[in-house]
Amino acid sequence: MTLDILEALQQEIENSLRTHMGSQTMCQLHKDGRVSGGLKYDEGRLVVVRAAMRKLRSGDEPALEDELAKWQQQLDRYQNQEPRSMPWIAYSQGGVDTLKQLIQNGPTPNLADL
Repeated sequence: MTLDILEALQQEIENSLRTHMGSQTMCQLHKDGRVSGGLKYDEGRLVVVRAAMRKLRSGDEPALEDELAKWQQQLDRYQNQEPRSMPWIAYSQGGVDTLKQLIQNGPTPNLADL
C-alpha cells in the first residue's frame, strides 16, 4: 500500500462526503442528529484511510487484518444491540468495507475497485 493510493482514496471519500452533506457542515448534521444518505458510511471509510496514512507516514505498515477484526467486532456489536443505531452501523460498515477492499487489493489497490 502506498501513500499516493491512500491520498487518492481520501480525496474520493471527501468528495462523496461533500455530496452527502450539501450545504451543511458535519457538526450541524451531528448536532441535529440527522443522517444524510451515506454520510456515516463515508465517515467510517475516511477514518480507516486516515489511520492507515498516519501509520505509513510514521514508517509503519498498517496492520489491516488487525484493524479489520476491531472494526468487524464493533459492527457486530452495533448490529446486535437493541435498539439498533443505524448511523453507527453505517459508520462501522464503511470501515469494514474499506479495510476488506484494501486487504483484497494488496499493496497497490486499484481505486476503481474501491
